[in-house]
Amino acid sequence: MTALIAPEWSLPDRAALGWFLLAWLGYGPFIQHLRSPCSITARLRGVRRAWMHAMLGRDNRITDASLIGHAMHSATFFASTTMVALAALLGMLGNLDHTHAALEALTFTAKAPRPLVEGKVLLLLLVFAHTFLKLTWAIRQINYGAALIGAAPNKPGPALRDAVADRTAAVLSLAVSSFNAGVRGYYFALAALAWVFGPGAFALATTGMVAMLLWRQFGSPTAEAIRLSHAVLAHEAPDTADGHEAIGRGAVAQGAA
Repeated sequence: MTALIAPEWSLPDRAALGWFLLAWLGYGPFIQHLRSPCSITARLRGVRRAWMHAMLGRDNRITDASLIGHAMHSATFFASTTMVALAALLGMLGNLDHTHAALEALTFTAKAPRPLVEGKVLLLLLVFAHTFLKLTWAIRQINYGAALIGAAPNKPGPALRDAVADRTAAVLSLAVSSFNAGVRGYYFALAALAWVFGPGAFALATTGMVAMLLWRQFGSPTAEAIRLSHAVLAHEAPDTADGHEAIGRGAVAQGAA
C-alpha cells in the first residue's frame, strides 16, 4: 500500500482518486439517505411487499421458489466472475514489471512511474474485493429470505400476513441492496480502468458512471415503468405497498454501502 502515498503521484492523480473513492463508496449511502420515492430502489421495496402478500395467499409457491432461485443464480454468477477478476489482478500484481512495460509500450496510455501503476492495480483489487464481499453477503441473505418464504404460513390472518410479508420483504430488499452494490463495483471498476489514460480520463469516467447510475435510478424508462407498476399495486392493495413503508427501511439503509 506504499504506492498510495508514493511521492511520484501527481496532484491530479490524487484528486481523481479522491473523487473516485467518494463516488464509489458514497453512492449507495447517498441513495439510501435520499430516500426519494421516485427511485427504483424505493418503488421495488413496495413491489416486494406486494409480492410477499401475494405469496402468502398462494397454495402453490413454485413460482416464488423459481424467482428466488433466479436471484441466487445471478448473484452466484457475479461472485464467481469476481473471483476470476481477482485472480487475474493478483497475477498482474505479481508480474508488475511486465505490466508496467506493456502499458509504457502503448501509445494511447498515460506514461506513469511504477509506483503509480502499482496503485492502479491495487485500486482495482480493492474494488473487486469489496464487490466479492457484497455479492457473497447477498447470496447469504437470499438464502435467509428463502428460509423465511419456506416457513411462511399458508393464508394467514391479516395481522400475521402483514408482519410476515413486511419482514420477509425487508430481508429480500437487504439482499438486493448488497447485490446492487456488488454490481456497481463492476461499473466503477471500468471507471478505475480509465486511469491508464490519465487522471483526467479517470475523473471523467467516474463522473460519467455516477451520472449514468443516477439516470437509471430516477430518469430511465425502466424507472418510470416501475413507478407506474408500483402505483397500480398500491391502488389494488395500498396496505401492502405503502402502509408498512417504515418497516425494514433502516435495515435496508444499512445494507446499501
